[in-house]
Amino acid sequence: MRAMPVVGTITCLLFVGACSSPAHRSGDAAPAGSPEQTTSAPTTGTSASPTSASPTSSSPSARPSGSATSTALVLGPNGLGSLKLGMSREQATATGMLRPFAAYRDECALAQLRSAPADRGNVNVSRTLGIATIDAYGSITTPEGARIGMSSAGMLRIYPGWKVADGDAANGRGSVKTPGNDKAVYRIATRNGTVTELTLQYANQNCYE
Repeated sequence: MRAMPVVGTITCLLFVGACSSPAHRSGDAAPAGSPEQTTSAPTTGTSASPTSASPTSSSPSARPSGSATSTALVLGPNGLGSLKLGMSREQATATGMLRPFAAYRDECALAQLRSAPADRGNVNVSRTLGIATIDAYGSITTPEGARIGMSSAGMLRIYPGWKVADGDAANGRGSVKTPGNDKAVYRIATRNGTVTELTLQYANQNCYE
């Protein structure tokens, strides 16, 4: 018998070894010692785009219209606006509320409120007392709500202490102490059940009755 050549045997052995080596298929476990492939999934953070709150433009509060609104004047207990009982003639003139004073007649001089209609809003200044009387007109009220044009009955509800000096409550003249000023009174005249005159004055004024 002829002996097989050694080279052929070695080649065959090598080939069988190569063929018997298991092939690695996708999905099979990696051989021991081979590094694991870690798939790091990138974190997709939905970064919320900052909701840019549109700056609240605070709308400017509505401004009053340019037309000046005249504030209703209140008579008492010490005067009318910046005009006060006891002011000297010069001080009263400086308020700008009066037309020029007439010449003194005996003890007193007379002026009129600049905003009053003719023959209304008389103001008397006494040589000794200063401003001694201030007449209301139009819609001027006392702090308690008395005014020219209201009923005598309504006035008496406000000032139950009104004392008649002449006539009666419906047709007369009287006075009541001014709340808040014990040196002053409200002189109130009525006609046909309606208030026709309203004056703040010193209780001891010396310009008329």
